[in-house]
Amino acid sequence: MNDSITMIGWNGSQYKLGGPTRGKVRDAWIEDGLAGLWVPAPRTPTRTSRAYQHGSTPKVTKIEERLLDFQARIEGRTRRDFEKAFAEWMAVWSYDYDNEVITKTGDGQRSIRLRLDRDPKIVGRMSMQTTRISVEMVVVACWPYLTSGTDPVIWTPGVGSHTGTVVVDNPTDVPLWMKFEGTPATKWILPDGISGRTVPIPPQTTGWRVQTRQDFQTIRAAGGGFEVWKAMRGVNFLHEIAPGTPPTEIPVEVQGSAVPAELRIHLPRYHEMPWG
Repeated sequence: MNDSITMIGWNGSQYKLGGPTRGKVRDAWIEDGLAGLWVPAPRTPTRTSRAYQHGSTPKVTKIEERLLDFQARIEGRTRRDFEKAFAEWMAVWSYDYDNEVITKTGDGQRSIRLRLDRDPKIVGRMSMQTTRISVEMVVVACWPYLTSGTDPVIWTPGVGSHTGTVVVDNPTDVPLWMKFEGTPATKWILPDGISGRTVPIPPQTTGWRVQTRQDFQTIRAAGGGFEVWKAMRGVNFLHEIAPGTPPTEIPVEVQGSAVPAELRIHLPRYHEMPWG
């Protein structure tokens, strides 16, 4: 596979920014690489220190947003072609909307969502005769990881009460927090990662959705909103699935399902870099 970088703009426009076909779709591409994309997401360690303490005490390491800077080359065969290409490039970048940048390497296709962090800056000067120019770009990925999609795991035990197992894994280099979706039932009992701990979901009369990542609202149901979350009385998910986890069986259970029960487990695949 030939390595390449493409971009789908928030307005639907497409660019081949790097690789063997760069510039064939539009007259713009990346010069001299894309700093910030080929390394892990930035981190800031935090520490505390008391008045007479020797050294410090390590605390949480914060995952920061990812800043990327690069130089875009814009060229036109004629002045009119250049004006059109330059205007389209400026229009596709926004402070309010994300562009999807897609990398293809020997490890497959991965994408990251980017928006402007600061105004584009023209390198040198532009005259009325200019037909080619370079533009300094600094963009930000508010969610700093690349993604290669989501793998679903589906459990369909049928009507009534059932116990079983499903197999999950995490072949990536980023911790995985599972997402669940299910049908109405008196009770669902869901796994907390692969820790062996389980979390009961209160009775649901409609389809429901659970996000186990701790900085999100835990459970949502049609028409339920935060009232459903309050019904869990503080019981929450605590465990992620560590990077490099091989296929592992985890327990699932449903009680009192009046309709054919279905549980969908979504395994989002996040990555630090375009490869690895």
